Amino acid sequence: MSKISLPKYEELKKLLLVNAGIANILPSECRALSDRVYKKNGNRISETTFKRIYGFAYSKYSPSLFTLNVLARFCNYKSWDDFCEKQDQKAISGPAKELNWLLIQQSANKITSFTLQALKNKSGIPYNQTIDREFIDYHFDEFIASGRVGTVIAAPAGYGKTIALCQWIEKKLAVDALNDVNDIVLLFSSNAIMSALVSGRDIHEWMLALLGHHADDDVNVLLDSKQRGRNKFYLIIDGFDDHMFKSDHFKIIMNQLIDIFSFYQNHDWFKLVLTTRTATWINNRHEFEIVQDSWYTGFNSDGNCINVPLFTLQEIKLLCHQIKPGTESFISLNVVENFNHPLYFQFYYQQHKDNFLQHRIDHLSLYETISVFILKKVYLGQYSAEKMLLIKGLVNELDIENESYQINRTKISSLLKKYLHAYQELLSVGFIREINESSNYQLNTYVVFGNDQFMEHSIAKTLLYDNSNLLDNDLIKNINELFTSNPHKVNVLKWCMIHAIKTGQLKNIENIIETHLSMNEKSEVITFLGEVLESEHSSTIRNDSLVQYFKHSFSEKLFDYFFGLELINSDYKKFLKVLLKFELSDKKKILIHTTLAVIATIQLDLNELEISLAKLKTFAKAEFEIYPVNPLNCLDAIYYHLKYGIIKTEAITDLTKLYFNAAGNLLELKKSASNDILFLLGLHTLLLSNNPLKILRFIQFLNRNYRSDVSNNHVREYFFFIKTLEANSYFELGELAKVSNIYHDLSASYKKNNNLLTPYMKMLFHSLKIKTLINNTLKDNQIAGEIKQINNIAHQFGYKLSKMYVFSVLLKSPTLQTSSPELYKQISDDFNKITRESGLNPKLFLQHSIIKNRRL
Repeated sequence: MSKISLPKYEELKKLLLVNAGIANILPSECRALSDRVYKKNGNRISETTFKRIYGFAYSKYSPSLFTLNVLARFCNYKSWDDFCEKQDQKAISGPAKELNWLLIQQSANKITSFTLQALKNKSGIPYNQTIDREFIDYHFDEFIASGRVGTVIAAPAGYGKTIALCQWIEKKLAVDALNDVNDIVLLFSSNAIMSALVSGRDIHEWMLALLGHHADDDVNVLLDSKQRGRNKFYLIIDGFDDHMFKSDHFKIIMNQLIDIFSFYQNHDWFKLVLTTRTATWINNRHEFEIVQDSWYTGFNSDGNCINVPLFTLQEIKLLCHQIKPGTESFISLNVVENFNHPLYFQFYYQQHKDNFLQHRIDHLSLYETISVFILKKVYLGQYSAEKMLLIKGLVNELDIENESYQINRTKISSLLKKYLHAYQELLSVGFIREINESSNYQLNTYVVFGNDQFMEHSIAKTLLYDNSNLLDNDLIKNINELFTSNPHKVNVLKWCMIHAIKTGQLKNIENIIETHLSMNEKSEVITFLGEVLESEHSSTIRNDSLVQYFKHSFSEKLFDYFFGLELINSDYKKFLKVLLKFELSDKKKILIHTTLAVIATIQLDLNELEISLAKLKTFAKAEFEIYPVNPLNCLDAIYYHLKYGIIKTEAITDLTKLYFNAAGNLLELKKSASNDILFLLGLHTLLLSNNPLKILRFIQFLNRNYRSDVSNNHVREYFFFIKTLEANSYFELGELAKVSNIYHDLSASYKKNNNLLTPYMKMLFHSLKIKTLINNTLKDNQIAGEIKQINNIAHQFGYKLSKMYVFSVLLKSPTLQTSSPELYKQISDDFNKITRESGLNPKLFLQHSIIKNRRL
């Protein structure tokens, strides 16, 4: 049987549910329905077949005669033919219904309601917990206002097209009912469109037949303006993607849709709506655009053919609240840009249904989510080995060194032919995409990875595969050669680090030191390493190698790699606390607690500073004698000054003796990042002396006896801090020309690549610039701009003390209050708010005799 009567088939499906006592069928009820039919008839129809019948699973073919007969007998008919005959008799004997717009609308509503339910049941997050997306309302408002007949909702896989569409349809139907609007909304999924093809009918004829009437009559009613009035007919097809069909089937269906579009293109009451993947639209838009500008797309001018935005921060918070009220603040701002992808959020939810957002989402959560996606969609199922070989082949065709990630399809035609099924599978899940940018004169068809994360994962896995799956010096060398200033370098390295830790190569982590990274990239890698180690340490299932790893200390080289004043931020604080889980020497523990105390000071968290001081005081005094600068004395002096306004002179005296009397002892001092921090801590402690000459003498002492090679990239950041402290001293001495010279020297060093400055370095750089602008009324606008930058950085990273210092300098300016009273008031209010929240005495910063040179 090649054809069946679709209206009768749909009627049988409804009658089946009535006889089974099911109001709205769910996928989970298909097994029970199968059992009920078997108990009554003695014939088994599988759960999977029922899922195909009700649209929960893909079906290429019409139901068999056996299936139809069993369903008919369950509904108390002798057979499918008997059911059809009875339906015909009922139609003849029953009163004739006058065909009109409202009857078509009723039939359409039944089909749309069923399709909506099927689509909602497939939602990765329970549909009742999803949120309304503002973009979809705006898109349809603009589409209707444009007067065009067709529109497309286009985005890569997982952007939330279908859910947004379902929400719009539900809202429209509800609003139309309230306002007595009789628009017809007819929604189909791509699975239903396949049924049209299998039935052997033209889609237009099939669509009208589904509405329960003869095609010619329906067309006449639709075209009858008196019956239609001002109402509109929306034909909506969800998931119209080429990967869903065989190539020839897709072409047939597309051509039939184009025919429908052509037939109605001059009727503004008819609206054709497609949701599709970006690649499908790019590859086939030339077929749809019969007349130029005949479709409303709403694409941005960047040409990416995406009109579905990712989640905004507000939408993420609202979604979290919908799922579990009160948890909307558990996503860190610095990882929102990763979890704003609806697909990733969905997979995170599915992984953590029972403990959703019990812990704050971090960078590692994204990688774990992507790993789950790749496991389910790539590693498992059919053709998994072929998919892996194909991905490796695609990576080998990337021009990573020149940052070219589009692969010419003709170049890899033999590879795709060899792994055709794997290629189709990867296309269907959105892991890769095919793009056609051909012109009148040239064929340009490309294959690209679905997104940067999939590409970075694939590159990392390929590099590991080619290197015997080892994170060793050879792998790091390959990464350095492939990625020079490439933005994907850090993420590829992260995937390699995850692989090393998961496979027990913990000692090999030390090799990351040899990776060529900017300071911001290094900070990102260190933060990520801390998250992975913390996750593994907290896991209830830990392998023996990991247990043993935490029982050992890091090498001196790797431990020193982890330190630097430029790295300071909240994530760095978490990383340092992870280091304390290792069995470290007292020397290393003191350095960690010292750095944690410095962070607490910069963030004006006196409680944390007090805790760190208490930890440091548990160590024997002899332990501090090995350091050129005693961190406990310095931090204790800073704490007492902030807390009580008292200056303890012991630390200042020791530092003064150091640069006057101990130069000879420092000639052999080991140059290290941890010692950099100690000397910078000493310099900041000397600020309490209210004597800028002491600072300059100590800097001269360090330049002679500790570090002098400013050209060394490994110590560039150390000299940045030295220079800002030197400029601060000249500012206090009134030597503004020298301040300006230092600023311009630093500006020239970092102008070419602003990314070399970490957030804390940027904070100090903007503060230094303000010193060059202060007391110049013509530059008040520039000062306001710098303050905005400082406020943004301080708000994100909590650098309150640095902000307090520069604000105190501005509040003591003799000209700012007169030249810019509004700006002065804004600074004053902000300054008072911070001192009040931190429990500080404002006089510490505003009295010239006390706060002069005060900064950390």
